[in-house]
Amino acid sequence: MNISESQITRIYAALGNPYRRRIVDLLKTRGRLGFKELHEGLGISVGALYHHLEMLEGVVGQDSDKKYVLTDQGRSAVNALSVSEEKITSSTSQTLPSETKLGWISNEMLFGRSLFYYLSKDPFRSFPLAFLIVILGGWLSLQTNLEPILMFYVNPTSAVNKAWFILLFPLGWLGTFAFVETLSVGLFHRKGAELSLLNGTAFAMLPLLIVPCILYISRSVGLSLSSELGVLTFLPILIQAWIICLLSASISISKGLRMEKTAVISLGIMYVNILAVILALQPLVF
Repeated sequence: MNISESQITRIYAALGNPYRRRIVDLLKTRGRLGFKELHEGLGISVGALYHHLEMLEGVVGQDSDKKYVLTDQGRSAVNALSVSEEKITSSTSQTLPSETKLGWISNEMLFGRSLFYYLSKDPFRSFPLAFLIVILGGWLSLQTNLEPILMFYVNPTSAVNKAWFILLFPLGWLGTFAFVETLSVGLFHRKGAELSLLNGTAFAMLPLLIVPCILYISRSVGLSLSSELGVLTFLPILIQAWIICLLSASISISKGLRMEKTAVISLGIMYVNILAVILALQPLVF
């Protein structure tokens, strides 16, 4: 099979990651493996394995039994290239542009990928922190008399039992997670890593605490914030956009999906969130 120069470059770049080389080596040696066998053999998260398999598209495929195998193109390429560490390192350094420090900081602030990678390594260890965020969100809702609706806050339109406020934030967290999980499985067939996604959803909602924190601190020191400051108008809109970015990164890392695919899920969440806010503002709801 003839392989073009562009295909060789793409394969070099894909195999620049040691986990992807390990996947190729396992499949070359053992012929065909299931997802569970690859997961156990590599010892990485479900999302990370999905990501590496997606990056090996064209080199690795699935047979009729959903087992992963080297494709004809992949086997031919691997045999022809006789992949070595020196070639991979040289090719990767030439083909992958370096990221500026400012760009890295901006991406980390906007998407928090390093944080979500860290959380995905040991989701059991991260769960108490995620739970603490949710409890704090409920407590701030109770203290500031703001109703959290999924990824937004609204002012109460009528007398509501304030005891429910502490439950609304956790319910929004679970509702967002359930919606993301359903779309991930339904649209992209990505199962597993539920706890990692659950934790990531909580951390993605962390910016939602900014508005109640500002109100709580201002009231504690005797300040009165006017609507002109934008605390309850424009700031929540910007925060929601930030939450969508963080949630997209969390889905990408937990489920191993490319960001353009997580954008579909995030768009669906945004529409559901807008619908929930509209319904919550109706007199018969609150």
